Amino acid sequence: MTLARGHLLIIGITALNYAMMLVYAIPKLMKSADGLWLFDMRITGYSVEDATEYVTTITNEGRLFYLEVQQMLDTFFPGLLAISLMITLFRLAPKLPVLYLFPVSGALFDYYENAAVKQILLTNSPDQGLVEMASLLTGLKFASIAISLLVILWIWRRGKAND
Repeated sequence: MTLARGHLLIIGITALNYAMMLVYAIPKLMKSADGLWLFDMRITGYSVEDATEYVTTITNEGRLFYLEVQQMLDTFFPGLLAISLMITLFRLAPKLPVLYLFPVSGALFDYYENAAVKQILLTNSPDQGLVEMASLLTGLKFASIAISLLVILWIWRRGKAND
């Protein structure tokens, strides 16, 4: 298998995993929490009041679904996304492996965020320090992914300008 085909395969698997969350898991969780956004999707973060509102609003079935299904899907997604972004960076700028730090950091922040969110979901009265840490990790995850995508776009456009 060529690098290009492998890259497309990884991107396809990543997109399928994300689609399962976007089309199946996230709508189901939002419905079970009266329309409240999941912790993982709150780009600007959340307060302890937001977290308390979420864990006291979500149904028991929704909480179980979040812990079992959404977190399982989100166990695969960070690694798949990081690999997809790293291969893209490799193909665009093979002599700059330092750029891999952004997608790897994003995946690590996402995994730690998932662990913190799990702890938040296991209580109806989340700890302020835990919520602040989870919210910070959410922001860092999104920032790392955004930087990765912006770097890819910048390198790609720069290459197009040189053609």
